[in-house]
Amino acid sequence: MFALEHKGSGPAVVFVHGFCQSSAYWAPTLERVAERGIHGLAVDLPGFGASAKLSGPYTMAGLADALARELDERGQREVVLVGGSMGGVVAQHFALRHAARVVRLLLVATGGFTANEALALEKADALAAGPWNEEAVAPIVDGFFHQRPPAAQVAEYRRIALSASQPAAVEAARSNATNRTFDELAAIRVPTMIIQGRHDRARTPEHGAEMRDRIAGSALAVIEDAGHTPQLEQPQRFHDLALPFLVRP
Repeated sequence: MFALEHKGSGPAVVFVHGFCQSSAYWAPTLERVAERGIHGLAVDLPGFGASAKLSGPYTMAGLADALARELDERGQREVVLVGGSMGGVVAQHFALRHAARVVRLLLVATGGFTANEALALEKADALAAGPWNEEAVAPIVDGFFHQRPPAAQVAEYRRIALSASQPAAVEAARSNATNRTFDELAAIRVPTMIIQGRHDRARTPEHGAEMRDRIAGSALAVIEDAGHTPQLEQPQRFHDLALPFLVRP
């Protein structure tokens, strides 16, 4: 599993990217964590980014278990876990399946179920049926942002999307579409923060409120003028909210 890493003290803060993304989506936050002297680790999930394109499984639970094995290999037992979008679903599964390993949990632009499962499965089927090219990933990348980034950034995000293997993307999309961690979230007992973008069309602030109501003691923050990637769209506001939670003793 490919990773961006900054060494430091304390439990590692581990960042998990979203669908057709990579560790690069967390690079600015990883740098901010490193400035505090904290150990930060941003991974490329199997099948995505620069990680090996293995045979899977690429289900949400399978990716959570793959992350656990990767952390074992790196000697990281207890971690502060951050997941964005699909990575937030993986993080939920990790917190449920490997509860003793999570010190704190930050869920960003994610949810415990898919509002329109049939439509999400239809989109996954379309990904499976067509060619894996820029035309296929363009609408995925466009959906990450409330306001379109500069052309050079869009081109880079599309390149990252295409670095995923098509089988990984399809299986992950289908698994994410049918996810129902919502029914189990009450079992999460660690300190949890939830951050949503006000204009996120995929994971609305209402999704965040539903998770907050299920996870005892959790807190929800909504970032204005942001969509599905608030850490990139409104980095100052995001870091003002997230860093005190991530790096506290």
